[in-house]
Amino acid sequence: ITTVLGVAGSILWLAIITVVIGLLSEYMVDALEDAAEGWGVPNLFLGAIIIPIVGNAAEHAAAIIFAVKNKMELAVGIAVGSSIQIAIFCVPLLVVTAWALGIELSLNFQPFETGVLLVTVMLVGFTILNGESSWLIGAMLIVAYCSLAAAFFVHKDPPGLPRPPSLPPSYTHDSR
Repeated sequence: ITTVLGVAGSILWLAIITVVIGLLSEYMVDALEDAAEGWGVPNLFLGAIIIPIVGNAAEHAAAIIFAVKNKMELAVGIAVGSSIQIAIFCVPLLVVTAWALGIELSLNFQPFETGVLLVTVMLVGFTILNGESSWLIGAMLIVAYCSLAAAFFVHKDPPGLPRPPSLPPSYTHDSR
C-alpha cells in the first residue's frame, strides 16, 4: 500500500479545509441574514430551519443515498447522530468557550423552543423505537417538519416573557 499523504500532510490539509469551511460558513450565514432581513423572515426561523438545512446538506444527501440503497440503519444513524453530536458536544463546548471569553451565551430557551424540543425528541424516539419504517412514517415526519417550520416562521414570544440578557455592544457580531 502506498500512501499519498503522510500523517503531517493529512493534518495540514484537514486544518486548511476546516478554516476554509469556517470562512465559507460565516459568509453563508451573513448572506442568509441579509436576505432574511430583506424578505422579513424571522431570525428564529432562519436559525432553526434554514441554516441547518443548508449547513448540513452533505449529511442529508448521504442519508438519502443510504436510504435509497435500503441501508436504513445507516441513514437513521446519520440523521439522529448529527443531532446528538450537536446536543451533547457542540452546544456545551460553545457555552464553555463563550464563558471563557466573557461572552454571554445562555441556554435559556423560551417555552416555545422547549416545547418544540420535547415534541421532536419524543417523535424521533417513538419513530425509531421498533426499528422498522414505512412510507407512511416518512410522510408523517415530513408533515411534522413542515408544521414545525411553519410554527417557527409565524411564532412571536408573548410580551410578558422575560428574554435572556442582551449582549453588550462590544460583543455583538454585527460589524457593518
